[in-house]
Amino acid sequence: MEAGLFSWIETLSPWWWIALGVGLGALEMVISSFILIWPGIAAILMAIILWIAPGMQGELQIALYAALTIGSMFAGRGYIRKFGDGEPETTLNNRTEQLVGHKAKVVAFDLGEGHIELNGLRWSAEWPEGQSAEVGQVVKIVAADGMSVQVENI
Repeated sequence: MEAGLFSWIETLSPWWWIALGVGLGALEMVISSFILIWPGIAAILMAIILWIAPGMQGELQIALYAALTIGSMFAGRGYIRKFGDGEPETTLNNRTEQLVGHKAKVVAFDLGEGHIELNGLRWSAEWPEGQSAEVGQVVKIVAADGMSVQVENI
């Protein structure tokens, strides 16, 4: 069965690799995963390689396609990291980082530490040295560290 698959791949035109690349690119546009673009680019590169070197064995085509996919992923992500339009979103899975910049209400305070309430949830909080707060006062979250936030008076 495997030999049949590889011999079948050998008979394909480079246009099939282009169709795969375009299809993966279209699917990437629909689901916006930023994952399918790399195999799509690799498929287009495979088509170019097959035009230059027709009659390539099926096993070699699959191995080369896999290598091109991995290579394009690393090259593309490196390029985006270096020349991208800003820093990647780093707060996606960091709930406390998402709180930075929000305002919250003080529910307890004692000697530079206390608790705030934001959206019905209570968070441990620290104030800068020398600042004090009263229960009910509104403060701004300026930093996050684990399950605790740093706040400052408004």
